[in-house]
Amino acid sequence: MVRRTRGQSGSAIAGIAVALGLIVSTVYAGYVLSQQRATSRAITVKGFSEQPIVSDFASWTIAVVVRSPSMAEAYDTVEADSQRVVAYLVEAGVEEESIARSAVSIDVRYKQNERGYVTSEVELYELRQRASVESGDVRRIDRLSKQVTALIREGIEVTSEPPRYYFTELEPLKVEMLGRAAADARTRAERIASDGGSRLGDLVSARQGVFQITPAFSSAISSSGMYDTSSIEKTIRAVITASFSLHERAP
Repeated sequence: MVRRTRGQSGSAIAGIAVALGLIVSTVYAGYVLSQQRATSRAITVKGFSEQPIVSDFASWTIAVVVRSPSMAEAYDTVEADSQRVVAYLVEAGVEEESIARSAVSIDVRYKQNERGYVTSEVELYELRQRASVESGDVRRIDRLSKQVTALIREGIEVTSEPPRYYFTELEPLKVEMLGRAAADARTRAERIASDGGSRLGDLVSARQGVFQITPAFSSAISSSGMYDTSSIEKTIRAVITASFSLHERAP
């Protein structure tokens, strides 16, 4: 019969302890890895919402241009023509309080000599004064901007900038549309998860995309977002990128 010494028994116990420790560590590591795999399963989708809007505010600028070799005559004419423009707008139904006239700008043109060099002798003065209109009556402004040739027929030289059209209730609408886009993202994710044999979990993250405000029926987009001001009828689009956790479907 072989007897073990006290030292041999201690070594055996230590070996068993090490072995048990390795088993426990392996089991624990496997459990952690399985948990990580379970929690790392996720799906990322984009949700969209779209809505037509109608501009409720317009900004339009019309300028009077006068040219004359006499500074005094040019001033008198630009003043008379500007007053006529304001009167024309008021007669057309625009409130006078919504019309603002700018300061007169002056551009001096000098004569050239026979060699084509510019001299110090004045050829003519070009004066310009702008009248800006801001109004909630966008249809009226749209119509007037297209009928401005009536002033030209009166002998008044005018230049008209394209009106700019805005929607003033944009910020509260954006919040509403982001909510609809988030709901659309969940609907899409649920369908994909169901088709793939999984169950959709909680929202993990969400990122808002840029808003696209384009003319009605336009498909134009920009990576930095768009805000069309050229049209009265527009379409606003919102997008959200959302990630959801995925779980095994219960048998």
